[in-house]
Amino acid sequence: MFKGLLDKFRKGKPLDYDEAKELAQDKDIEIRKEVAEHKKAQPEILYFLAQDQAASVREAIASNPTTPRQADLMLTKDKNVEVRSVLAAKISKLAPGLKADEVDKIRQTTYAALEALAKDQATKVRQIVAETLKDMADAPPAVIRHLAEDSELVVCAPVLENSPVLTDDDLLHIINLNPVEGALSAIANRGSLPDEVMEEIFATNDTVAVSALLENASANIKEDLLERICDKSRTVKSLQTPMVHRPTLPKGVALRLADFVADHLIKALLNRKDLDPETAAAVREEVAFRLDIAAENEASEQTETSYAKAKRLQKEGNLDPAVVETALKSGQKEYPIAVLAVLSGLRVSAVEKIADADNAKGIVALCWKAELSADTSMIVQKRLGRITPNKVIKPSNGKYPLNQDEMEWLLEFFAD
Repeated sequence: MFKGLLDKFRKGKPLDYDEAKELAQDKDIEIRKEVAEHKKAQPEILYFLAQDQAASVREAIASNPTTPRQADLMLTKDKNVEVRSVLAAKISKLAPGLKADEVDKIRQTTYAALEALAKDQATKVRQIVAETLKDMADAPPAVIRHLAEDSELVVCAPVLENSPVLTDDDLLHIINLNPVEGALSAIANRGSLPDEVMEEIFATNDTVAVSALLENASANIKEDLLERICDKSRTVKSLQTPMVHRPTLPKGVALRLADFVADHLIKALLNRKDLDPETAAAVREEVAFRLDIAAENEASEQTETSYAKAKRLQKEGNLDPAVVETALKSGQKEYPIAVLAVLSGLRVSAVEKIADADNAKGIVALCWKAELSADTSMIVQKRLGRITPNKVIKPSNGKYPLNQDEMEWLLEFFAD
């Protein structure tokens, strides 16, 4: 008879209460579990099985969408974490639109179960609730705020970073609570942030959170705040990399960075595509001047010759052609000659010969060989070659006015 009852149940045929109860009381856990999983089992039977001694049976009840809500509420206090975890995954999906003051009994009980799971002693359970609710626009605000203030990062971070339910005031409140480490970074990663929240993040002196804010391409950081973060990065070097790689940099901030940014970040700063030509030129000049001064100081300490210094900088990848113009403007001669020799591949004696020849064409050919800009060649003519203004050879539409054959012949002439 029992076998026939079980077959009837497995084929989906309706069982009366007594028949279902007989199966629910069977000694075989797997049979009781089958009943617990069945979508058409009577509510009373499912409630009965919610108190089963076997955790696997209670887990099946927790996952069954037809389980009476009162049974779900009872399972929020289950001693087994896995049972509560499975329940959390199910109940959290019912959260949209729930309110603390529900009138409908079923919705009221659902909210109570959700609230209990959001406060569960097991981090895993609370994490499941947070991960499920993090993107819901109509998740219960009180539950979201509670999760956002959780002491475990794996619980609060998903909500802090993603939940559209959190208001600006909620975020400011959480920042001022001195939350768990990493919580501020989660806030800094949000898709959109008001100015006041970004100001508060900066005011906390949480370097990791400020770095996250800089890396957040969707965060519209005002120039004034960027300048203050930039100034802070002079001493807090971990902020320099996200500053240099910030999607957009105002001119003033870019120039500030050029003055002190770490050497390994200089190329990244110079290679930014968002700087207008004028700003890019100003940044290059600032960097070139800085590198030149640093190189001079190092050379003086090590009694390094100008040529050796230029060769070393070239080997290190830091010999910027702009340094020629910068050095000449500061009144130097020996060093720009050395740099021109290294960049052009000519001997220092050949460069000196060109510099002293009072020959504008020779200077132009030298600058071309050193791959300086045609505009820079005018400064080199005036400052290094001492060519009078009326004899200076000007670029033609930004390009060198002499043809390649003529310039190569001039270089061969002076190299002899």
